[in-house]
Amino acid sequence: MEKHREGEVLSRQPERRSLQIDGSERSYLIYVPDSLDATRPFRILFDFHGATSDAAAQFGYSQFASLADRDGVILVHPDANKVFPDRAHELAGYWDSAWEARFRVRQYDIDFVLALVAMLKAGYPAATFVASGMSAGGDMVSALAGLTATPFSAFASVTYRYFDAAEFEAAAPAPTISFHGDLDRVCPIEGSGHPWYDPPVFETMRQWAIHNGHRPAPSERNISAEVTRYEWTGGDAKTVYYVCAGGGHTWPGSISRPGLGHTTWDISASQLIWQFFDEVL
Repeated sequence: MEKHREGEVLSRQPERRSLQIDGSERSYLIYVPDSLDATRPFRILFDFHGATSDAAAQFGYSQFASLADRDGVILVHPDANKVFPDRAHELAGYWDSAWEARFRVRQYDIDFVLALVAMLKAGYPAATFVASGMSAGGDMVSALAGLTATPFSAFASVTYRYFDAAEFEAAAPAPTISFHGDLDRVCPIEGSGHPWYDPPVFETMRQWAIHNGHRPAPSERNISAEVTRYEWTGGDAKTVYYVCAGGGHTWPGSISRPGLGHTTWDISASQLIWQFFDEVL
């Protein structure tokens, strides 16, 4: 038995496995709780780590395992860590430990994830797939949401999300929840320049809302002195955005990381993501 949060014991430890894809061996962690009943509909959650991180670190950071134990959900934590094949690309070093999503020059990481989904579908035909991610993991979540025929049904990101109208033109509406700190200096809420050229995060979320068929202006509700919740309405794919005042490049409700700024404890991103998936599926 493995301790996870303070005072909490998990039913088992995640297992490291590998998959051969395009001549490369890619690795991932999988957590299959004892409570799983694979004869009934259930979820498989793919949770993507950020740059300079890895699958094991994200397993500990997002802390979904106790919820997976309670509800019989499989967790999959893919590892981006690799040697990116195009060493001449200006972002090759970054992509060694991140995900080649928005600026992909080939389908390297997308192919890996889709192959992993196909393998799991064969073993768990009753499963529905959902995706979450931190920072560069949110890059991957966005790319998967924008696929013309994505195998994922709902999407959550913490500290990063993008929208590309040309790339996502043929994509179906995508139930979406996001979290961002307004003092995030890694992925600034006001947007960024080279090499990402990201617009302000609120504009990105507004574009997702319009893509999802909603009216462009959201409702706004203060959850606490630190947290404001926005939700767009009018369409069919739920679109929600939490802004954490004073928040850094951090996962709300999780382990404090002072070097990356303030972590609010007024909400738990993991709990809210889990609840969101329950609501939209």
